[in-house]
Amino acid sequence: MTQTSFVVDSKTAEAIEDLKKEFGVKTNAAVIRKALALARVAARSADSEHTITIIDKENKKQRVLLVG
Repeated sequence: MTQTSFVVDSKTAEAIEDLKKEFGVKTNAAVIRKALALARVAARSADSEHTITIIDKENKKQRVLLVG
C-alpha cells in the first residue's frame, strides 16, 4: 500500500482530532476516508444551486454552498 504524508497547520490538526471522536475512528487516515465519503454524498445530493441543507440536533436548518 502506498503511504503518503503531509503537513497540516494546527487548526487542521485540531479538526482532525475532533473528527476522530465524532467519527469513532483512531487514525488520521480513517478521518480522511470518512470525510471524503461524506463529501461525495454531499456533492451527489446537492441541488441545482450546489447547496445542501443540514439539519442539526435541534432541528435548525443550515444551507451549505459546496462551490467556492
